[in-house]
Amino acid sequence: MSDPIATLLDAAERAESVPAFWQAVAQTLEGELRAPARVAFRGLNDSGEVTAGAYTTGTASVAITDAEGRRVEVFIGRPLSEPDVQRVHNTLVSANHLAVMVGKRISLERERRLGTFIVELSRWLFAAPETELLLRYTMQGVTSLIDGQGGYVALRDTFGAAPDTLTVVTAIGMAQDFEGHVLPMDKSTTGRVVRTGEAVMTTDASAEPDSSEADWTNAERVRSALIAPLHTSSGVIGAIGVIRFRGSAEREPSPFTLTDLHYFTAVAAQIAGGLELSQAVAAARAAANRAGAMVNASPLPLALVDPYGRVQQLNEAGRAVFGLASDASAVGKHLDGLGLSTSELPLHAILAGRKDGEPWNGRVVVTQPAGDRRLCDCTITNLTGLGSPHLLVALYDRTDELRTQREMIAREKLATVGEIAGGVAHEVNNPLAAIRMEAELLGRGSSDPEVGAAASTIVREVDRAARIVRSLLRLARRADSTPVRVNINELIRDVAEIRQRVLRTENIEVVTALEGGSPIVLGLGQELQQVVINLVTNAEYAARSGTRNPAMVRVTSQERGGWVRVTVDDSGPGVPPAVRHRIFDPFFTTKGPDEGSGLGLSICQRVVAEVGGKIWLEESDLGGARFVVELPAAPERVDTGTVIA
Repeated sequence: MSDPIATLLDAAERAESVPAFWQAVAQTLEGELRAPARVAFRGLNDSGEVTAGAYTTGTASVAITDAEGRRVEVFIGRPLSEPDVQRVHNTLVSANHLAVMVGKRISLERERRLGTFIVELSRWLFAAPETELLLRYTMQGVTSLIDGQGGYVALRDTFGAAPDTLTVVTAIGMAQDFEGHVLPMDKSTTGRVVRTGEAVMTTDASAEPDSSEADWTNAERVRSALIAPLHTSSGVIGAIGVIRFRGSAEREPSPFTLTDLHYFTAVAAQIAGGLELSQAVAAARAAANRAGAMVNASPLPLALVDPYGRVQQLNEAGRAVFGLASDASAVGKHLDGLGLSTSELPLHAILAGRKDGEPWNGRVVVTQPAGDRRLCDCTITNLTGLGSPHLLVALYDRTDELRTQREMIAREKLATVGEIAGGVAHEVNNPLAAIRMEAELLGRGSSDPEVGAAASTIVREVDRAARIVRSLLRLARRADSTPVRVNINELIRDVAEIRQRVLRTENIEVVTALEGGSPIVLGLGQELQQVVINLVTNAEYAARSGTRNPAMVRVTSQERGGWVRVTVDDSGPGVPPAVRHRIFDPFFTTKGPDEGSGLGLSICQRVVAEVGGKIWLEESDLGGARFVVELPAAPERVDTGTVIA
C-alpha cells in the first residue's frame, strides 16, 4: 500500500486548481479503501463535489471543519471500521492543509500572470493601437487568464441612431458568433451592467431575469459569466463579459469566484483606459488628417520649414510652384536649394529674424527645375504660439496675374497704335488725292513723253499708297464686340499689302497662296487680324536669320471639311526642339530683351481657342517653322453680311 501523504503531496504539486486537487484526494481514498468515494468541499474561494469510482450512494461519511470555516466531507461506498474512520480523518486534515497551500500557490500564480498581463497590456495601450486590435488582444488575454471559454465587448452607441442600445463589437472563442449583435439597454444583463455601473457574477447567465434572446451559436450552452462595466472619464461606455459554457456531455462548468471577479474588474479598468486613449488618439489623428487635408487642398502654396529653412512639409500648391512631382523630393531640402530667392536680405537672415519677431512680408522668385520663374508674394511667420519652433512659409503666386496685366497693357498699346495709325491714314488720304489729281493734270497738259511717263508713274504709286492706306484703315478699325463673319483672305491680303514693300527692301519676299472661295469664319475681326499680324511678324523675324536668299514668308489659306486652315511658313532656322513645348507660354520668347515681349503666340493661342480653333507648330518645307491655324468655318445659313476685317 502506498503512502497516502506522499501521494497527496505529489497531487498538490501537480494540481492546476483546488477542485483538481480534491479530485486527486477522492481517487487516493478510493484506492486506499477499495470503495467508491465522493468528496464535498467548501473553502473560502472554492467549493464543489468530486467523485472517484462508480459512486452511487454512501453508507459512511467523515467530515472536518477547520478554524477558518473550511469544511470537507467524504462519503464512502461501504461501511468503515474505526481504524478506517481515523485514517480518513487524518487524510482529510492533511488534505485540507494541502488544499489551502494549493489555493495560495494558484492564487500567487494567477496574480503573477495578471501582473504580467497588465504590464503587457499597458505597453500595448501606449502603442495606441486601433480599437479593434486593442479589444481582441485584451479579450484573448483576460479569457485565458480566468479560464473562460468565450468573451465579448459591447459598446454603447452614444451618438448613433440608437443611443439606448449596445453593439457587440468584439467576440472571441465559443462566443465569436455573438459579434455584431445589438443588445437593448433595458432588456439585457449586459445593459443592466452598463446602466448601473456594477459588475455581475452569475452561475447561469441564461437564467438571469433580463437575459437577452439566445439567437447565436452556443447561446443555449451559456452558464457561468462575469460581466464588468467599462468606466471612463465620460461615464460607462460599455461592458466586457467572459463566459464558461456547458460541456458536450452535459457537464456543468465550475462557477467563477470572487478572485476571478477581482482580476476581471482590474482588467476591465485597463481596457476602459485603453479605449479612452485609443479614441483620443483616433480623434487626434482624424483632426490631424482633416487639418492636413485642408492644408493640402489650400490653393495657397504653403511650406513648413525648420528654423534653418529645411522643408518639413509642402502642400500640393507648393509643389506646383516649386515644380516638384512629390512632397518627398522637397522634404529635408533647404528653400534655397528648391530655387527660392529674395531681392532683400539673405534668406537665412530673414528666417533667423522670425524666431521671436514679427512676420516677414516680401517678394520672392522661385526658379523651377525646368527653368520657369514664378514671382510670388511671401509671408514667413513663426509657430511658437503653438509650441513649435518651425516656421510657416506662405506664398502667393502672382506670376499669371502680372502676366495678364502686362498682356492687357500690351493690348492697350496695340489698340492705341491702331487708333494713331487710323488717324494718320485719314490724314494721308487727302494729300494723296491732291497729288494724284495734279499728276493726272500734268500728264494731260504736257506733250512731252517723259513728263507723261513720270505722271503715270506718280499716279500708279499714289494708287498703291492709297491701297496700303485702305488696308491700314481696315486694320485700325474699332474692335467688334460680338462675333461677325470674317473673310480670312481679305484679312491676309491687308497684312501682306502693308508688309510686302517694306520687307522687299530687306530682301524678304512675302508670298500668298489664297484659296479662291473666300473662306469665311465667325469671330472678332480685330483679334483674328492680330493673330495673322503676330504670325507674320514672327515669320519675318525668323526669316532674317535664315540662309535662304531671298528670304521668304509664305501665307496660305484653304477650306476643308468645315474648317478654314491658315498656314504661315518662313525660311528661317526653325524652332529648336528643346523649346517647342514652351512657345505658347506667356512671356516666353527667343528674341532679345528689346525685340519682343513673348506675348504674341500666347495671344494667338487664346484668340484661336476662343473661337473653337486650334494652332500648332510644324516644320516647313522652306527650312524654317510652319504655324498652322484651323478655325471653324462660318455656317452658310447665318444671315449676316460679310465683314472685311
